[in-house]
This record gives sequence, C-alpha cells and structure tokens, in this order.
Amino acid sequence: MSIAQLIAAGPVVVAFHRLWCPFCQQAARDLERVSDHLAAAGARVVIVYRDDIDTVCTSCVERGLTVDCVSDPRQELERATEVARFSAGRYAMFSPMRLIRVLRAGSRAGKPTSDVLQGRGTFVVGRDGRIAYAHHAVTAADIPSVDDIVAAVRALAVDR
Repeated sequence: MSIAQLIAAGPVVVAFHRLWCPFCQQAARDLERVSDHLAAAGARVVIVYRDDIDTVCTSCVERGLTVDCVSDPRQELERATEVARFSAGRYAMFSPMRLIRVLRAGSRAGKPTSDVLQGRGTFVVGRDGRIAYAHHAVTAADIPSVDDIVAAVRALAVDR
C-alpha cells in the first residue's frame, strides 16, 4: 500500500527516523506504545527510514514494532515534507541525561547508516492530505509528545 493510499484511508502518522539513532528508537517505541489509541481513532503509523527495505524490515521486527516501517532510500518522502538537516551544533544541543535515559529505556546507539545530520519530523496527515500536526525536531533528542499526536488524530476523527 502506498502512502497516498494510506492517507486516503484515514489519518496517518508519518515519522521520519534513523535506524541507528537512540532518540529515534525511543520515538518509535513511544509511537508503538500509543498505536492502539491511534488505531482506535482510525489512524495508521508509518515510520520512514532511509535504509534499504531488508534492513528496515529486519530492524523493525527485532525491535518488536508492529507499526508500518517503510524504506525511502532516495528520500523522496522526506524531501516532500521538507524535513531539514540538523546543523552540527543544533544536532548536539541536548543534555547528556536525555541520552542516558533513552539508553536505559532500551535504545542502542548504532553505527550511522545514513546522514548523521539527517533531520527528523513527525506529521499527522488527514484523509484530505492536510497536515494537522507537524513536529520538526530541533535537536537529536527532540522527541514529539505522543499526547499531542494522539490529540491531533482524535481531532481529525471528530472532523469527519
């Protein structure tokens, strides 16, 4: 199923992550944790990675993710959403305690398999293609609030 077909079927949460990034792993676990609430409101979660499809599928299965994981090695979806690259200074502007917390929660820092400064973004897209929620990460540790994501999805469900 294509992203366009998913959007036409109902709200979609689209998140752009890096497989090797511990903060992205935490954000993926956060989305997985609320995926039942999102599904109850008619939404699907799609996490987009730059890695090849086999690597993406293997990693998502190993991490126990049941949300949709897709491969976008040419960054076509990423460019369409204008997810900006981090600057080196902006990327590293976070408290080391945040890194310690996500590592203790189960994240692992892996060998970078994509651009280290690749930005991250999370969007809630309605059936009409309208973006109801957008979160552009400011630092590597900037993880969107799943409460805000769930609220945006529920607001779209009310608008139907």
